[in-house]
Amino acid sequence: MFSKLVSAALLTVLAGRALAFDSFNVTLGTTVFQATEVLAFTSTPVIVGCAPQCQLAQANITACATNDPTCLCAPATTGPLLTCEQCLFTALIAANQPAPDPRAGSNPAVTGWTLNCATLKQPLATPMALTLPDSWDGPFVSVFPTAIGWVIAVTGGVLGSSLIYMLCNM
Repeated sequence: MFSKLVSAALLTVLAGRALAFDSFNVTLGTTVFQATEVLAFTSTPVIVGCAPQCQLAQANITACATNDPTCLCAPATTGPLLTCEQCLFTALIAANQPAPDPRAGSNPAVTGWTLNCATLKQPLATPMALTLPDSWDGPFVSVFPTAIGWVIAVTGGVLGSSLIYMLCNM
């Protein structure tokens, strides 16, 4: 009896896996987004200027048949998607603000799109990737000059020893 149930369960699982349709999705962290959900996030004042590019990209993605990798990986779809994500990325850097959604201006999103195309046997001629804008001057590290560092250290030492002296004389 037990072996018949195990056999039936195994056949059911294998049949379900064989009949499963590979869907076009992008994974960001632990969240899986379908192709039509990649650009479906709420707009903020920082990224509202990218709305025309993103609407064109969303329209092209929506126009593709559900999970059609030939259409979703075509230059007519990936070009506007990259343009939209690059615009969002540049706007967020210019405003020095974090992305309101992990899909907005996201290099992992466009990389995931590229990898999904390759997985579904529709590799892109040029892999999509976001580039830093020309106006970006790199990360800024604020370091005190040596003289100010000494002033801070001496002040901290004086305050610390004064505090210890007061505690010892209570």
